[in-house]
Amino acid sequence: MAGAAVTWHEKATGRSGWGRLPVEHRAAHLVAAARAYLHVGDLLRAGRALVDAERTAPAEIRCRPLARTVIADVARGGPMPAGVAHLAALVGLTR
Repeated sequence: MAGAAVTWHEKATGRSGWGRLPVEHRAAHLVAAARAYLHVGDLLRAGRALVDAERTAPAEIRCRPLARTVIADVARGGPMPAGVAHLAALVGLTR
């Protein structure tokens, strides 16, 4: 199921309508995509999706419990991908 979500994400973000979605919707989608990448064991892409979500709509990362959970899971998964340490600190998961 996570593999299908990753495939759908990569297809959806490549379409012309992606940029017309409200930023909150794009960021929420990116958080869900990060979770799917995490489930298939791709920490690098999970981290990139989280960083992209934060750039797209910072409040979605700071306020959504799912985003905090996915950031924590990616951070625990091994060496943190670039930008995830910053996000973890931003949402109060690290000092």
